Amino acid sequence: MKNLFKISMLVYVCVLFLNSCTEKCEHKNYDVNNSRPSNTITYKEMAGMFHQYDVGQKKVLDAYRAKFTGDKTDTVESISHFYEINQLKQYIAYIEKLSKEKDIALTGVRIFSAAYPKNYEDKSLRGRHSLIFMPTAKINGKHVAYEPLYSKKGNPVVFTEFLNKFSSEETKQVMRASFLPLFSAQEDDLESSGANRLKPSPPM
Repeated sequence: MKNLFKISMLVYVCVLFLNSCTEKCEHKNYDVNNSRPSNTITYKEMAGMFHQYDVGQKKVLDAYRAKFTGDKTDTVESISHFYEINQLKQYIAYIEKLSKEKDIALTGVRIFSAAYPKNYEDKSLRGRHSLIFMPTAKINGKHVAYEPLYSKKGNPVVFTEFLNKFSSEETKQVMRASFLPLFSAQEDDLESSGANRLKPSPPM
């Protein structure tokens, strides 16, 4: 039940994230109000989903965590992530502003699974599961994660065009994509419109 509660918090945060909005938000063809959202679920549905996770993916992830750390006291993978509500609202307002400036219709947010690298500065987070949020736009009829910071007016650019530049050779082989000649090969880093900085539990 303790694990069930922690996972429920992740679902709760995601629902808040996708339905939160500032007073200045602009949505087309959707009336934002405080009525019950259509994507909310019942506790029976929730319990079934948590149970399936506990008997499936969680066992695999915990086993990987134990192998990764080699520490018998650190064998439980992160199962929930906390994001302060005002940070979520701020992020939504930010990507709405960027998209509006580029005349690109923001269609939503895509949430990617990720993990902190082995050399991450916070040792307690190394190897732990995390989430990365990216804004989406319609590209070839699909809701695709894109980068509004470097897109041109009315022309959304897929975020992997920039991500691949900083990926390892191993990752590039899996995510092969063309690079944009927008930045030099000597570029050390590049700001993105993606968001993370979550507080996972465990370890928090």
